[in-house]
Amino acid sequence: MLKGVKTIFFDFDGCIANTIEAIVSLYNEDFVAYKKFQPIKWWDINTWDFKECMCASREYINTYFNQPRFFNRLEFMPNAKEAIEEIKGFYDIKIITHGFKPNLRLKKQWIENNLPGIEMIGVNLKKYKDKSHIDMSDGFFLDDSSGNIRTSNAKYKAVFGDIYSWNEDWAGKRLCNWEDVRRELLG
Repeated sequence: MLKGVKTIFFDFDGCIANTIEAIVSLYNEDFVAYKKFQPIKWWDINTWDFKECMCASREYINTYFNQPRFFNRLEFMPNAKEAIEEIKGFYDIKIITHGFKPNLRLKKQWIENNLPGIEMIGVNLKKYKDKSHIDMSDGFFLDDSSGNIRTSNAKYKAVFGDIYSWNEDWAGKRLCNWEDVRRELLG
């Protein structure tokens, strides 16, 4: 248990849910008949804007985040659901997530269906570039984006997951998977 911590703040995309896998799955389905198409594996993605998906524009990829079919194939990161269920017995849990209004609406529904009783705080991308306006001073914050972690006032913080272009500059604590998260928060 982390001393003095009441609340755990988890990011959604890339932490709780394997967003990259769902996006790549949709891309591979939608562009399979294109001449320059090459199938992409989700672990081949290392750019924030999915440049590896060469047949689609950034704008096209961004539309996936607002589609029910994206959420229909969205899966938890390995062991995330089980770890969160265990952790919520000891801490308050809040999911802090970026998105535009349609994405946040669909995300809230996905969270209610898959993690009932856990609060989601939606951060509208039109208004905020990071999550620094959320008071996390009594908590622990986990996000896969080093930018969000760096600007947070959380008492404890860590970057989640593998090294990507959007977090490779982070020199602080990194929790690579949900077993690491469970150990960090529960001992």
